[in-house]
Amino acid sequence: MFKKSIALLVILLLVVGMLAGCGSQQSSNQNQNQQQQQQTQPKEKELVFAIGAEVPNLDAQKATDTYAIMVGNAVFEGLVRVYDGKVYPGMAEKWEVSEDKTTYTFHLRDAKWSDGSPVTAYDFEYAIKRLLDPNTASEYAFQGYYIVNGEEYNTGKITDPNQIGVKALDDKTLQIKLKVPTKYFESLLS
Repeated sequence: MFKKSIALLVILLLVVGMLAGCGSQQSSNQNQNQQQQQQTQPKEKELVFAIGAEVPNLDAQKATDTYAIMVGNAVFEGLVRVYDGKVYPGMAEKWEVSEDKTTYTFHLRDAKWSDGSPVTAYDFEYAIKRLLDPNTASEYAFQGYYIVNGEEYNTGKITDPNQIGVKALDDKTLQIKLKVPTKYFESLLS
């Protein structure tokens, strides 16, 4: 009888152990599945960067360090995008270049700012003029020197920003006039 009791006790312990092991495995699998779902489901309007330093400035006209430029490129959309050295549409869905290669006319796609207001060609005109404004003191203002009167405005030779060769023709059309043809100009607009 004693041997039967021990055998039953051992069997009972094995069965309880197997059930407990299965339960914890199932619970562990459920936890892993939940974690995987949380990781694969995108969180709305959340962008996470793992960088080793603080981003000192996200002002597009004043950013100069690698981290700010990297984050800025991820959250701001230029007129064009550049991948592998090729230029693709960005905010501008299409554009024309004059025969003499000095006038660019960009046609913007429909887009909205985070507050729901439409992005317009006037926003791009403002941004380019702000880049060249001497009061902005942008270290990269020289990138706008290709534009008619860009350098002259930035260096104070002229004071009227309306003389700069950038103009919104309407909400969806931006025109930029260059001093001379500049082969890589489009890539600067990313």
